Amino acid sequence: MLEGKPIIVTGFPSPLRGRLHGRPPAEAGRALVDWLAACRSRERFRIYTGPASVRRKMTLPQIAAKWRENRTRFGVTDLHIRGTVMEDVIAPDVLSGFNLLPHSTAGAGEQEMFSFIISSRGRVTDSHSDDPDSSNFCFAGRKLWLAWDTYEGARHGLQDVERTPVTGKARFDMETWLSLRSARWFIVGPGETLFLPGHLTHKVVTLEPYIGVGSFYVALPNCLRLLAHWIVRGPLWSKRDTAGERDELVGEIAQSARDAILHLRRAPLKERQQWGYDFLERSAEAFLKAWPAARLRQLWTDPRFRAVADVIAARWPSSPSASDHFHRRATAATREARDAAGWR
Repeated sequence: MLEGKPIIVTGFPSPLRGRLHGRPPAEAGRALVDWLAACRSRERFRIYTGPASVRRKMTLPQIAAKWRENRTRFGVTDLHIRGTVMEDVIAPDVLSGFNLLPHSTAGAGEQEMFSFIISSRGRVTDSHSDDPDSSNFCFAGRKLWLAWDTYEGARHGLQDVERTPVTGKARFDMETWLSLRSARWFIVGPGETLFLPGHLTHKVVTLEPYIGVGSFYVALPNCLRLLAHWIVRGPLWSKRDTAGERDELVGEIAQSARDAILHLRRAPLKERQQWGYDFLERSAEAFLKAWPAARLRQLWTDPRFRAVADVIAARWPSSPSASDHFHRRATAATREARDAAGWR
């Protein structure tokens, strides 16, 4: 996480609760489909179906029936769980117990997007990248992931639908992908959890009918890397935000990370371990090795980055503090928004 490398973990706790808690992943997958099929809610959710990924809306029982039939290709990624009836069977904090986003402002919390991921065999997710890092827990099925550094791929002609204007499908060819230094592939199956850094573009192929849950996260071991990425490259959440409603999210997340670090300095060992506090100095060392000095000096002048770096022991550039004013302004601006989910 702190080095920005993908990893598949076996044995990570299953994010189930209620009568499904403790079931093996494959059995839990079938039970989750049964639960969706029995839901009485008539709310309709967006899915993508057919070779052209046409958008449609379906109820939870209709989604379960379509998955069982497995006759047409379809995918669901926007079936959000937090604050819905689906929390009766899914425990988001098992997978996101280290995630700062739910403990930040309301706008930052929305970026977590903890949701079901359901797809049929043969479903292909086009080449895309995400803003934060992501986690994916598989209950049933298998997916093939092809991943690469977004900007190395762009230099060689590979497209990312989130980063470049694309007509139709993103440009991709296997020979070019195989030539990239950053190229990675992995298969995720039942009981496995993938943690994927946000700087990696990925194309995903469903090999077997798939049921899982996933979310985006900002944690202490990856917060410096993500803040730097957003400051230098610009966050995707601002791309279509013409009203500027998300302009302050990077600063709000930075302030939440700073608050967490200061809180955890005095916290019990178990709480520090949950949040990855003891990896902070190692994450700073890895960050300093990975970023060139000129870029680091640029980041050091940004008060959002400096707000977090100032409270992590590392060999940072020596310069007068430029962030005291930001600390006061950001704290005052976000206190009201965070009082329901902040560090209490």
